[in-house]
Amino acid sequence: MPRVERKALIERIEEMRSSRVIVYVTGDRTPWGAQIGNDALRPLYDHIRNLDSPQALDVFIYSRGGDIDVPWRIASGLRAAAPRWNVLIPWRANSAATLLALGADEIVMGPQAELGPIDPIMNIRRPGDPSGQGMVEEAVNVEDVMSYVRFVKERLELADPRALGDSLGKLTDRLDAITLGNAYRTHSHIREVARRMLASRSEPAEDSTMKSIIETLAEKVYAHGHAIGRQEAGALGLPVVDASTELDTAMWKLLEEYEDLMATRNPVDPAEAVRTEDEWREPGVLGAIESSWGVHEFSGDFMVRGQRQMPANLQINVNIPVNLPPGLNPQMLPEQLQQLLQQMLQEAQQGLIAQAQQAVNDAMKAQAPLVGAEVAFRGGGWRFTS
Repeated sequence: MPRVERKALIERIEEMRSSRVIVYVTGDRTPWGAQIGNDALRPLYDHIRNLDSPQALDVFIYSRGGDIDVPWRIASGLRAAAPRWNVLIPWRANSAATLLALGADEIVMGPQAELGPIDPIMNIRRPGDPSGQGMVEEAVNVEDVMSYVRFVKERLELADPRALGDSLGKLTDRLDAITLGNAYRTHSHIREVARRMLASRSEPAEDSTMKSIIETLAEKVYAHGHAIGRQEAGALGLPVVDASTELDTAMWKLLEEYEDLMATRNPVDPAEAVRTEDEWREPGVLGAIESSWGVHEFSGDFMVRGQRQMPANLQINVNIPVNLPPGLNPQMLPEQLQQLLQQMLQEAQQGLIAQAQQAVNDAMKAQAPLVGAEVAFRGGGWRFTS
């Protein structure tokens, strides 16, 4: 959707809400996914500073999550810019986006809007085999670690120190001491950030309500992908406001345009993308921060590169003879013909190189089977347009 039309929708929502609107959307086109990150703070602050000290700010957000340290920085910047700030949620505001919503004075949710648990995920590296030679990356839910400890102590009621040690030893066999320490630190940190977010609202809830909200979102919702709709969110004690039909229609329309901008409804099958060519590339957008003032797009190239299993001996056949006629001595030719002959040989050499490269590619496709695909987003960066 052209910028001018998105701007009109943003201004329409501002008119309905008597506020200024900042959009923060992170893309989730399969198999690529963007997250709320520290790199978004600088462009976001540009939008905050160029909205002329509004009395109310609305953050239109769509995100599957991200860095848990970023929401507090965003909330602090918003609170410093306006007496009240709110979030507008047409659909997904999961994980770190839910954490951000906890600091809002109003959480405006459409019928399809959802929050989610704030239990963080850690990415760890551990030995892939008993010898410790290979390392593998693995995502570990922090609350899974803490729940296992509670399970051993509370459910199994192990009183014998040896039995308790054996049970906890199963955990240390999987995760090293530093990772376990990091899990505990993150467990405590997410609760502290959530408490600070809730307490930063212009009208904070009572301590008991804040404690219940944090325990539910960080611990009692057992599935990380669980969707918390507006009724459940309101029952938790969050300041949920149902979007009017008119507002919901405008919010959903704006979301659809960002889906078009980021091609989120056009997934790519990596194996199919490189079935005929070893590299597939397409320019695109993976994130957007926008207001009536301007737009920052996180743009670059979606890329898939095929991975092949190379044979022990790659057989390449290149048979392109380039021979001069028998008995021809180039030095005996006139200078003009020598130059012409040299030019012809250079062109033939360039053609030979191109055909040799094609021969290598053909040999790899025929003799080196495709065993996987590397997915990446290359050249990504925030770029501003007015």
